[in-house]
Amino acid sequence: MRGRLPHALLFHGRPGIGKLHLAEVLAQSLLCENQAKDGLACGACPACSWFVVGNHPDYRLIQPEALAPGDEESEGEPAEEAKKKPSKQIKIEQIRALSDFLNVGSHRRGYRVLLIYPAESMNPGAANALLKSLEEPSAGVIFLLVSHQPRRLPATVRSRCHALALSLPARASSLRWLQEQGGKATAAALAFAGGAPLAAAALADGEAETRARLFDLLSRPATSALGLADFCQRLQPGPVADWMLKWTYDLIAVASCAKVRYNIDQEKKLSQLVQTMPTMKLLRFYAALASLKAISEHPLNARLFFDDLFIAYKDIG
Repeated sequence: MRGRLPHALLFHGRPGIGKLHLAEVLAQSLLCENQAKDGLACGACPACSWFVVGNHPDYRLIQPEALAPGDEESEGEPAEEAKKKPSKQIKIEQIRALSDFLNVGSHRRGYRVLLIYPAESMNPGAANALLKSLEEPSAGVIFLLVSHQPRRLPATVRSRCHALALSLPARASSLRWLQEQGGKATAAALAFAGGAPLAAAALADGEAETRARLFDLLSRPATSALGLADFCQRLQPGPVADWMLKWTYDLIAVASCAKVRYNIDQEKKLSQLVQTMPTMKLLRFYAALASLKAISEHPLNARLFFDDLFIAYKDIG
């Protein structure tokens, strides 16, 4: 493995399939000081021990503040600053702060590894700052970029990376892995996660119950739009918009005589409900949902969001 890698790798694919884990395994293997014959990290040398606890001097993980573990607020910080939500972007300051790491030699006489996740969360300034290092990389530096949406990266950044597209694992392998984790994830959870095993494992227990209750209300013609909005008013708009996209996708699939993709445990309800819903109206609603999903993560009045969403849904049939 050593000496044969390009200086920058871009792992990309849908969320929940293990791209970040793969990049971390590669990073640890590159930094390991007693690599196994298969090229993987030994897990026992000092370098591996430092990596596991997040203290290896030749490794950096750059991610948005919103994904960073723990509370990064400093003690005594002004109240108005403490109220700010952690940023979902990788900022230019985070990239500029890497100058010494990228340009000073290795502490352990090996590689220096920089992992950026998710790479598309870099704002334009951060991406441009990184580009300079990608164009003229220092000797011994390996860049590992992990992205759910690589086309959101500037073409100049993508062109300087060796892209590796990762696909969904086989359904049987995913189910076997989920069982080995000892969790409660089922075949239905895997289907709702679009076949992504890590996403299925991350589904909260309470979420499945709440989602099932919402879908039960959706399948009842007597449930009003305001009743649906009342049920959702304590929920976050983003997840509900995602649930509705998958519900509507499956309604369209049933109307088109195709297989249910996401809600395999709701197939009977979907088949009954779609009989009263014109396909063209379903398609228009699905397009409108995509626009609503785009704003669902922004600050907004959640109640008004749900009112608009379910009024449009009830107008289908």
